[in-house]
Amino acid sequence: MSNGMITKLRSSIGVVCMFLVLALLLFNSLLSGNTVLFSTDNNLGQNAAFQYALRSGGFMNWGDSPLVGSGGIMPPSLTFILNEKLPIIFFTNWIHAVYIAGAAIFLGLFLRRNGLGLLAILMMGLVAFCLSTNLTLIYSGHTGKYGVLFFMMLALWCIQKTINNDSLAWAILSGGALGMALLEQQDVALFMGLFWAAYAIHAIVREKGWDWLYLAKRLVPMACMALWIAGSVSLLQLQFQTKDVGVAGGETAEAKWEFATQWSQAPDESIGFIAPGYMGWRSGEPEAPYWGRMGRSAGWEKTGQGFMNFKLDDWYIGAIPIVLALFAVVFVWKGRQVITSITASGVDGQDWRIWRLEVLFWGGAAFLSLLLAFGKYIPLYALIYHFPIISSIRNPVKFLHVFQVAMGILAAYGLEAVIRISQAETRDLK
Repeated sequence: MSNGMITKLRSSIGVVCMFLVLALLLFNSLLSGNTVLFSTDNNLGQNAAFQYALRSGGFMNWGDSPLVGSGGIMPPSLTFILNEKLPIIFFTNWIHAVYIAGAAIFLGLFLRRNGLGLLAILMMGLVAFCLSTNLTLIYSGHTGKYGVLFFMMLALWCIQKTINNDSLAWAILSGGALGMALLEQQDVALFMGLFWAAYAIHAIVREKGWDWLYLAKRLVPMACMALWIAGSVSLLQLQFQTKDVGVAGGETAEAKWEFATQWSQAPDESIGFIAPGYMGWRSGEPEAPYWGRMGRSAGWEKTGQGFMNFKLDDWYIGAIPIVLALFAVVFVWKGRQVITSITASGVDGQDWRIWRLEVLFWGGAAFLSLLLAFGKYIPLYALIYHFPIISSIRNPVKFLHVFQVAMGILAAYGLEAVIRISQAETRDLK
C-alpha cells in the first residue's frame, strides 16, 4: 500500500472515529441503561406496536383507532427493518444517534476528498447534524427524516465516487441510496433529491463538460435504480398524501393551498438562526412557549379555530457558523485575488477550482432552500407549488433540512479557508 493510500485511509478512519465519539457525547445520558429516549411520534410504545405489527404481519399494518379499523403498507425501509430486528429499547434509544453519526461520517468523507481538514469537517458535523432542526426534531420523533439524512449523505458520497472513479457501479449505488431515502420518507427525500440531482449534474459538468451522452450514462442508471427500489412505494404514498390534502384541505384551491403551506417559516422568524429561544422553544413549553406563526391554521385570527401555532423543533445554528458560511462565499467570489494565499498553504489550482465551484453551488442551494422554506410568505413557492407532485406535499419548512446541510458544508469551507490563510501568514512571518 502506497503512502498516499495510507494517508487517505488514516484520514477516513479519523472522520469515522470523530463522529462516532460525537454521537456518544450527544447521547451520553442513554449510556447508563436506566433511561429511555422520549419523543412524541416515535415513542417507546409506538415503536413496540410497530415491532409487533412487523413481526406478525410483515410490512402490512392495521390500526384500530378508527371505528372500523384501517390497513396500510409499511415501506420496507431500513428504519422499519431495524425496528423489527433490534431490541425495542435499544432501537428507541439509539436509532437517531446511528443515523446522525452515519450521515455526518459520509458527508465528512465527501468533504475530506475535497481536501478539507478534520477541524473543518467537525464544524460541518456540528452545524449540519448537531444543531437546529436536524437534531431537535428528535423530540417530535420523525425517525424517517433521520433515515433520509443518512441515505442522502451516502448518496452524495457515492455521487462523488462516481465522478472521481468514472464508475457505472458507483452511479448505481448512488441511485440505490436515493431509493432507500425515498423509502424512509418520500416528501423530505424528494425535496433533498431535487438539490442532489442538481449537484450530480453540476459535478459531472465540472469534470467532464457538457457531454450529454456521458451525463445520460451516469444519471439514467441512478434514476432507474432509485425508481426500482422505491418507485411503486413512493407513488402509493404520494397518492395517499394527495388524497389527504384534498380531503383535509377542502375543496377550493385556496383551502388546499393553505393546508399544504400551513407549516411555512415566516421570514422575520429567521432571527432564531442566531438567537436561540427568541421566538420561544416550542408550542406548549411551560416556561418559554413558542409565540410565532409556524403551523397557524388559516383564518385563526378571525375564528380562533385550529392551531394558533405548532412547532416542536428549534432552528438555531449560531452566529459563528453563519459568519463562516458567508465568509466562504465571499472568499471564493473574489477568485484569483486570494489564490496566492491558498496556493501558499498547499492547495493547487485544480483544488482551488473545485473549492470555488463547490462553495458557489452550496451557497446557491442554501439561499434557494431557505427561500422555499418561507413557503406561502413569498411568491417563489407559489411558482413551484403547481409542479407535479409538489402540490401533494405539505409543509415547505422541510426545505430547512437542505438549508442546514448546505450551511454545514459552507461553514466547513469557511473555517478551512481561515485555517489555510492563517497557516500561510504564519509561514510568511517566519
